[in-house]
Amino acid sequence: MATTTPSSLFKSIPCFTELGPEGVEWLADCIRGQSFSKGQVILREGESCPGLFVVKSGSVKLYRVSPEGEEQIVRIVNRGGCFECVPLLDGGTNPVSAQALEASDLYLLPTSDFDALFANNPRLSLTFSSIMARRLRSLVNVVGDFSVRRISPRLATLLSQLAEKHGEMLVVSPMVPLSQQHLACMLGCSRQAVNTALRKLVADNIIRMEGHRIVVLNLEALKKVS
Repeated sequence: MATTTPSSLFKSIPCFTELGPEGVEWLADCIRGQSFSKGQVILREGESCPGLFVVKSGSVKLYRVSPEGEEQIVRIVNRGGCFECVPLLDGGTNPVSAQALEASDLYLLPTSDFDALFANNPRLSLTFSSIMARRLRSLVNVVGDFSVRRISPRLATLLSQLAEKHGEMLVVSPMVPLSQQHLACMLGCSRQAVNTALRKLVADNIIRMEGHRIVVLNLEALKKVS
């Protein structure tokens, strides 16, 4: 099993690849460990950002809630992932809320230390720019999908992206099985629409449902649906 010491974890995160050993050690000295129970809110949309969070263990959903109370999941962050970069770069408030999907241990790099890290390592700006550009491109694609693509191909694309090898099987989000409501919140549609699309994939022998766990039986066929 991969080690979870702060230094080794930060070394594995793409946005910190430009840091040398001394920079990583400095970073490890600055971070603060925090634990959150399942369902606990970590930060709220519209509030000031305390710093950069890195997931040591567990899983976190980033989401927004409409005035009507409808939830849209923007991204799910697993071990080694980080959030929320945007307020640290533009000085604004949190664009999303964050909630633990399961009991999760996080590292927090306070805003002042994040600023000092950037000031002492100018090349980090290039790394973060590249990462933010990829996320922007992904969000643009999502917006386009909402307006022109039906639920079935959008669901197939999402399942393909979330599928990971788990033993001898290919499982969608194996560490934290996602409910149909989670999938609906990620796709911006109703749970009933997701249920209908899933049943069609099951009938076509492309996936198998095991409770909340989705096993991909034919990845190539799933990608063709998308």
